[in-house]
Amino acid sequence: MKLFIYTFIAILFAPCNASKKINSTSSSDYSTLEIVYQRTVCFGRCPVYTLTINGATKTATFKGEKDTEKIGNFVKKLNDEDLKSFVEAFEGANFNDLKDEYLGLITDFPIKYITYTNKGKTKKIKERSGAPKELTDLEKMLDAFAEADGWVKDDKVDN
Repeated sequence: MKLFIYTFIAILFAPCNASKKINSTSSSDYSTLEIVYQRTVCFGRCPVYTLTINGATKTATFKGEKDTEKIGNFVKKLNDEDLKSFVEAFEGANFNDLKDEYLGLITDFPIKYITYTNKGKTKKIKERSGAPKELTDLEKMLDAFAEADGWVKDDKVDN
């Protein structure tokens, strides 16, 4: 009898929960999302660029300055799944709870700046070395995105 009652309750509430999940993911608003990732020079051949992800325009821009295959301005279109992946990565890393600086003792590494803005909150981190895995994983993800295919040269922007 208990099994019947539990099964009935599960069947009764399953459709309600499913519809809530569908509505929450399909109505995601990324209009306040902006991620800026900047890599600076080092005492070697480090790529120097700025990557900007803009949720309002659903575009990413890449400005390559030095030691990267893409020199100049490039643009890439994004979809909701791309934006959702970025938000999940930053939220999963508890980005807003990390320290503002990780400079470590190694001075010849590039400094990387990550600014994450979403839903009225902005957090900026300056990192050179000694960062926790959560932050270095975000940097690797952003580097991989910047190096991926699909970028189109944007000649409309001055270099």
